[in-house]
Amino acid sequence: MRSNTHPSDASSSAATTRKKLLEAGTEEFYQFGYQQASLRRICKACGVTTGAFYFSFASKQELFHSIVDPVVSQMLTLSEELVKKELDDPNSARENDRKTMEFELRYRKELIILLEKSEGSGMEDLKELLFQKQISYFTMFFENELGHPPDTEIMKLLAGIRLQGNLKLLKGNYDMEQTLLLNEILSGYAQGGYEYLIHNLRHRL
Repeated sequence: MRSNTHPSDASSSAATTRKKLLEAGTEEFYQFGYQQASLRRICKACGVTTGAFYFSFASKQELFHSIVDPVVSQMLTLSEELVKKELDDPNSARENDRKTMEFELRYRKELIILLEKSEGSGMEDLKELLFQKQISYFTMFFENELGHPPDTEIMKLLAGIRLQGNLKLLKGNYDMEQTLLLNEILSGYAQGGYEYLIHNLRHRL
């Protein structure tokens, strides 16, 4: 007996199921972290069977990577673009900070998962990677102004402050408007500190 289901209908249904699993998976990883996340809870939240899950994803790890990998790729691309822009035009720093925060807010849950809830997923080193990249960016900015490589320990300190500040904003109980305002305050504070260091302590950097 021939099925009345059109191939395009089946494809659409599979895409819908996959989308639901990605959304439910994001919530599950956000609430429980990678290690404690339950495929059974994810499937229940979507109203699908575990068989339907395994039709879309081979494992919990594949689901996790399908959620976070695109975010990581976009984040790294955006960072490189904004760093290049700021090196060419230092006055773009505060606008770039806003663009960065807007991106981070768009993927708030995914980033918190990656930075604080990814143990056991194979992505635990991302926080260190971002820290090292932030050090390299700060080093480029200061070297561009100073004409020589700045002190590595100072760059580590500044990079750590920046990353912790952004993470605190992401985890805070703020709405979009409040978060962007606080980010602007931090950005202005950082810009003033940067200019102070360049003009008054350049011989110590």
